[in-house]
Amino acid sequence: MTKRRKPPVPTPPSEGPTRGLEFQQVKHRRIIRGRVEGLPEFTHIGYDIFTKAGSLGKHEHSGLFEFCLIMRGHVTWWAQERIYELRGGDVYFTWPEQPHGGLHELMHPCAIYWTTLHVPRPHEKDVRGFLHLPPDEAAELCARVHALKDRQLRGAEQLEPFYKDILRHLEAGGRLGVIQARAAFQGLLATLVTLPAAGAPEGFVPPGVRRAQVFLDDAPRPWPKVKELAKLAGMSGSHFHATFRRTVGMAPMVYAHRKRLEHAQKSMAPLAPAPGQ
Repeated sequence: MTKRRKPPVPTPPSEGPTRGLEFQQVKHRRIIRGRVEGLPEFTHIGYDIFTKAGSLGKHEHSGLFEFCLIMRGHVTWWAQERIYELRGGDVYFTWPEQPHGGLHELMHPCAIYWTTLHVPRPHEKDVRGFLHLPPDEAAELCARVHALKDRQLRGAEQLEPFYKDILRHLEAGGRLGVIQARAAFQGLLATLVTLPAAGAPEGFVPPGVRRAQVFLDDAPRPWPKVKELAKLAGMSGSHFHATFRRTVGMAPMVYAHRKRLEHAQKSMAPLAPAPGQ
């Protein structure tokens, strides 16, 4: 049996615009970080396949957006006071200086791309020359990124080719590689701002809501409170109530009441006389 050989880790050039880059390639992980001459907005980009749960604690990025693609799997992340149930095909991003991380500091099994990028506001001086775009185009693109209303979008498959191009071109290095990587970043952001907000697909129930449903299906006693169910789901009370109602189609306590009635009817069924008696 032929042993599968690991792909060689690219060697950073000793000179040229990508000489300051650091390359990391281990199993399914592929990361490029550092400074690139002619692409000052860039700091790092990566791809990783998590085959088992890991840790993802609270962190933030000073002056940088972080853009993530969830290609496969399901992860639960938070940003500020909101919980995000992310699945394959979702795009998730955070604004600069905004704390975020995994719920309970966990990273679930998944396949993801990520990159951090400095995207100035339209009125800031460094918007001129952003990604080498003309001033009016740079201001327009930056304004559209900052105007995005939700951190969770749908359309990771549309952005994946840009991530692959950036990785490939930075590894190739040279002036041409930087030009091509910069063009890929332009395309990535221009496509990102057109993606729709992610809505829950038909039949999809977030894991936290599912845990609460399973608990209520047993008709527990004593009667649970919404805050207890929210804690079980790993959400705030208001977010849990809204998510449960949107996903299940009724409020948590209405669902609990119906389940208790169903249990009561089933327990009385054997006592009912058979038809014809």
